Amino acid sequence: MIHRITILLAAILVFNTCGVGVAQEPGLEQLQHRVELLELKLQLAEQESERLEKECEELRKENARLKGDAKDASDAKHDLFEPGAVWVGEAINNDKKKTQWALSVSERKGRTFKGAIAAINSDGNKLEFEVSGKAPEHGSGIVEFESPLIGHAKMFMRGTLRNGEIALVFSGTTRLGQKFFGSATLRPKK
Repeated sequence: MIHRITILLAAILVFNTCGVGVAQEPGLEQLQHRVELLELKLQLAEQESERLEKECEELRKENARLKGDAKDASDAKHDLFEPGAVWVGEAINNDKKKTQWALSVSERKGRTFKGAIAAINSDGNKLEFEVSGKAPEHGSGIVEFESPLIGHAKMFMRGTLRNGEIALVFSGTTRLGQKFFGSATLRPKK
């Protein structure tokens, strides 16, 4: 399409420059009509190109929505990890024990954030620890965060934020150096 437009512009240039030296020739009027016709065709081609570009962009958006990658307008503008945000959900460890989790965000700079996780297991034991990591500022993406090393205890968490929910896996060591792993699902607290 661009190649045809370039050729058309070159033809118009040739016809316009030839018109000066051949002013008395009877075919000049016919050439001028052809140039005008080519200019109109070029305008139509440009309009069609713009229409096709818009249609292509709409199809890209629809494709993203169908794949689940698109967010509604409020999610696209709203940072789900802004300070004060709280995510709640349930985790299950390798020992099959379920734990209630709450991730609260205290600080946000670009993609990075800081906060804390409070956890209560099925035995009623409570645990709270700081975390820091990265999350997308808007929309879907990778979420990764970790706790600081305290003695032998450290925890790594990595997952995906999609459709307003974080699905993640975690691993770490306890204060006594025992290894553990598991998975969790977190949703914004309403």
